[in-house]
Amino acid sequence: MPVVLAEVRDAAVEAGELAALVARPDAGALVEFVGVVRNHDPQATGEVVALDYTCHPSAPQRIGEVVAEVLAGADPDGACTVAAVHRIGHLVVGDNAFVVAVASAHRRLAFTVCAEVVEQVKAQLPVWKQQFEADGSYRWSGL
Repeated sequence: MPVVLAEVRDAAVEAGELAALVARPDAGALVEFVGVVRNHDPQATGEVVALDYTCHPSAPQRIGEVVAEVLAGADPDGACTVAAVHRIGHLVVGDNAFVVAVASAHRRLAFTVCAEVVEQVKAQLPVWKQQFEADGSYRWSGL
């Protein structure tokens, strides 16, 4: 089955939006991952209040390549349908930053593919994060 959506965008993304894209009558499993901006980070010295995500110009193409590579390895029979969106721009605590939805006939494969998409996108997508802290300071990560 295909990658129905793989994009980097500067607009909000909701899990339900991606779930609707991957849903199909033969899918008995729908697994979603929602990465949410949190108020702390190991690299921060204080409370995180916002993030600015920026990306390399290749990121919109690269996310599709990464998801396709995961499917080629983890789902060679093409049993899954996948949608993945990573946000860029200014986000505040509680905003969705990265959302993945995977549908398949069986839960084990859906969980496996979803987890691998999350790990590989986080490892390979050229996206950088500037974290703003409550005291006005900021730190970069993912450089």
